[in-house]
Amino acid sequence: MSRSRFIADGVGVAVVGSGSIGSLRAEIAHRHPSVDFLAVCDTVEDRASRLAASCEADTWSTEATEIVTRDDVDAVIIASTEDSHFEPAMAAVQAGKTVLVEKPFTILADEGHKLLAAAEEYGVSIYTGFTQRFRRRYLAIKEHVLKGYVGDVTSAKATIYLTQAVARSVISRAGTTTPSVNTMTYLFDLLAWYLGGTLPATAYAAGSNKGRIHEEFGALDSTWCVLTYDDGMVANLGVSWELPEFWPAYVASMDFELFGRDGVISVKDDHRDVLMASHKPVPSPYTPDTSMNVAMLGSYMPGDWALGEHFGAMQEETHAFINSVGTGRPDPILATGSEGMDVLLVSRAVDESARTGQVVPMTWAG
Repeated sequence: MSRSRFIADGVGVAVVGSGSIGSLRAEIAHRHPSVDFLAVCDTVEDRASRLAASCEADTWSTEATEIVTRDDVDAVIIASTEDSHFEPAMAAVQAGKTVLVEKPFTILADEGHKLLAAAEEYGVSIYTGFTQRFRRRYLAIKEHVLKGYVGDVTSAKATIYLTQAVARSVISRAGTTTPSVNTMTYLFDLLAWYLGGTLPATAYAAGSNKGRIHEEFGALDSTWCVLTYDDGMVANLGVSWELPEFWPAYVASMDFELFGRDGVISVKDDHRDVLMASHKPVPSPYTPDTSMNVAMLGSYMPGDWALGEHFGAMQEETHAFINSVGTGRPDPILATGSEGMDVLLVSRAVDESARTGQVVPMTWAG
């Protein structure tokens, strides 16, 4: 007698990309007890081989198609640069694999639509990596909204801030990304999740172009938007890439407030509760070339290493993905590809409004 939570035959996993997130996904997969085959890939041979050695991968390649189409691979994680998700994800879908694509789902909307159409055609599941859903404070919001403690949501306010070092790392590898597409995307996803999939009717946004990121890369330094909804709800969301490199929250800080007819939930996610100061510089987990002498521990969004093991949201999300593939049971927290596509379209509408200064209307299928 089989049980739906038991993985009898193991799961083969392929990870495309060996940057900080791809490497972390591979290390987590390596430690999962049901992963019986692991393949890694990067376009740079030395990076691919070094990651393979680190996580004891069974094989590695510089060609994504080579590993995602293998018969011994069941689950594929796309963690390549933000503007190169489409081709390896499409190859995996067409090979019949279950796929997790790191956010943003794609950068170009037409590529996202093609991926979703292919997933439907080939009958496979495709997910988006919105890791913050797996952090307990944001899960707590979802649970208590579902239980009715907030009631009908009337408004929301949320912000997310990155250091300039992280912003430079992001935009230097994917020059067409923006603060909205890369970073505020987390807020768009959480809000839509809390609203049960309800999406905005209009977006109005403005952005700053006076800072260092705009000077170096031509991208906005920050973006602030107002989203309106057909039921009268309104949301004010903001992203900033302006924190100095030495800011103690060495990767990111967030705030999220949800207001309703029956209650309010407020999360202050700035990491000031665990503060360390040291004569020895503390390297940032995401940009290790950057360090600071005062650090807000826990501000690395995926989680943290401790005693040789990784703990936190990315571990839980990766495990949820692998477990879902192995058991055939849908995971209630994982973001679907369709949800990732919706978030991308909101991000693009916000960027269009920031560029034109006009209110941008949005229409949604179904």
